[in-house]
Order: sequence, then C-alpha cells, then structure tokens
Amino acid sequence: MNDEIKNWDIPAIVAAAVADDPDINPDDLAASLAEIQAGQYHPVTITAITETRHKTGLSQNKFAAALGIPANTLKSWEQGQRKPSGAAAALLKLLDKHPELIHELGA
Repeated sequence: MNDEIKNWDIPAIVAAAVADDPDINPDDLAASLAEIQAGQYHPVTITAITETRHKTGLSQNKFAAALGIPANTLKSWEQGQRKPSGAAAALLKLLDKHPELIHELGA
C-alpha cells in the first residue's frame, strides 16, 4: 500500500471536505477513507462527465447548480445511468475543453 495513504489524517480530510461541501455525510466519508487506508477498495472508472467536472474544481452540488440542473441528475450522468442530451451535452463538451467557462455560468 502507498505510504502516503497510510499517513492520511482522516479527520482533517473529512473536515476540509465538509467545509467545501456541507452536504457531504462526514461519517460515510470517514468510513470510506478508513477502508481505503486499510486497502479495502476497488478501482473506479471515471466517466467523461466526472472528468469534466473535476477540471472545473467543483463539487457535484456546485457543478449541478452552475448548470441549473438537480444534483441527482448530474449524479445519474456521472454514474452512467443516464446521458445528457441536446444543449446539456453540448455545454459539457465546451466545458471539457474550457473548464474556466464554468464561472461564466455563475458558479
């Protein structure tokens, strides 16, 4: 296991995450981080939509708000359960190439 992961300060990570996104469940996050620290995890495939959001540096809730969509819609896109269509798909392609434009949407 990576030595860096072994040395994670889980309470500090959880506090920072909650400060950034108060909707995060701190207990769930702490438990998940502890599992990773213990080596109990499986690789996750990141979707193109998730990569685009990561490029903007926003949480799911903030990214969804900037797009004017419910957070659950964004989550379903990121999990591959649904696909954006029309204007949403075009906007996501534009944001993938120019993530700084998210601030033009009021994020």
